[in-house]
Amino acid sequence: MSEALYADRPDVYDALYADKEYDAEVEFVVEQFEAKGNGGDRALVVGCGTGEHSTRLRERGFEVTGVDRYEAMVERARTKSDAEFRVGRLPDLPVDDEFDLVFLPFTVVDHLPPEAFAPSLRALADALADDGLLVFDTMGERPPEPTALQLYTYDRPEGTYARLVQKRPFGDRRVRWDSLVVTPDGDVFADVHDLTDYDRAVVVGALEVLGLSVETFGWYGDTEQEGYDATVFVASAGSGSR
Repeated sequence: MSEALYADRPDVYDALYADKEYDAEVEFVVEQFEAKGNGGDRALVVGCGTGEHSTRLRERGFEVTGVDRYEAMVERARTKSDAEFRVGRLPDLPVDDEFDLVFLPFTVVDHLPPEAFAPSLRALADALADDGLLVFDTMGERPPEPTALQLYTYDRPEGTYARLVQKRPFGDRRVRWDSLVVTPDGDVFADVHDLTDYDRAVVVGALEVLGLSVETFGWYGDTEQEGYDATVFVASAGSGSR
């Protein structure tokens, strides 16, 4: 399986997602933390990618540690912020501290294979300080059958990027995401990764078993998302509850 977009081309990743609403997503997370968190400033971003969310949290005054499994993503993140970035992956996070805020942006949980789901949630709960807050999202996009090929284009100052995508279900709630990416300078590469469509009730139940109290939202507070059943989970850890 080739995950070239993450492993080799973080520059292209940034170009494809330049229009992503990073500011609004971080604003939602900070609002939830101010309402439900413990008032601390230690933040852990798991699946930090090229550091866009981490950079914004750092600008909001958090002491940020970002973790991503891909060294290329971490190296690019280090060029954007003075936050601390480390290479690592769930469930074996390369951190020993506890954090007031733990945030997994942009379908990081969906990238977990089923066998890693429960130990990963346990690792995230263990990383929370007393009265800390855990925030993550899931997309819930598993199609019932292979989708038609979809072409997306992205106009950027350096030229137009294109991505041809097909999603194919397999196994139990699993989805294979196949894409072919073309850059403005003519580079062409394949990017393939597997996702899991985790049932919302199962996720809530697993978090509650860990002693967390859970609220769910539409995509970072936006309930008008069409075409997929996106969910943002906001889970609070009470003192002594775990």
